[in-house]
Amino acid sequence: MNRPHFLLAVPLLTTCVQAQADFYSHKYGGIAYSDMQLQDFCSGAAEFVQSLNLPQQTASSSGCGERGDGWKIYGGWRWTPHLAVEASYHQLASAELDFRIDADNGEYLQFEDEIETQLINAFVIGHWPLAEGLSLFGKLGGGAWNSELSERQTGELFFVYQIGEEAFEERLTEVSGKATEVHNGFHWGYGFGLSYRYRNSWTLRAEWESFSEVGSEDFRGGFDVEAASLGWSMHF
Repeated sequence: MNRPHFLLAVPLLTTCVQAQADFYSHKYGGIAYSDMQLQDFCSGAAEFVQSLNLPQQTASSSGCGERGDGWKIYGGWRWTPHLAVEASYHQLASAELDFRIDADNGEYLQFEDEIETQLINAFVIGHWPLAEGLSLFGKLGGGAWNSELSERQTGELFFVYQIGEEAFEERLTEVSGKATEVHNGFHWGYGFGLSYRYRNSWTLRAEWESFSEVGSEDFRGGFDVEAASLGWSMHF
């Protein structure tokens, strides 16, 4: 009764053995294009804007962006059909926030924020060979993030002007300026995907990655990152 099940398993075992027999240990380096979502950035930014509401001023958001394109460069060493280690540098999509503060006396300030974030990651990767050159993989690791806020400010504020020897006058005056701020920290990451190795020369892979605890609650709010990537690497 068990013989038919054994016969069905023989082709699968042969496929795995063949995939491992054709494998060779290699180092690799590549580049990938990503479509990504900065999850919860806009909800955290909305809470930040709401916190600026005071009895004599009103804060309101006019726009927020948390999705866009990114890229990464990566390199690693796959020394068995099943195990590899990898490091990567990831440029995330830009996060954007526009908001305004209006005071009861007519003063106002308009803010245009852009946040650029980079990740440096290290992963352990497990591969599951499916056929010659083709395998599923999963990855687990973490690293460091660095975010830079570039802010443009415009508006009108009251300034006191001297109009005579002992006479002064308050006037609404146009103002503008720029500011930058940098924050960094640590994050965790994991992912999975499908890779195809061509003749021990190059590899094409599609993957999904998730990074948690990126950004700061004091820096327009923290967020998680989800990225779908298509990458290509050369073997060395």
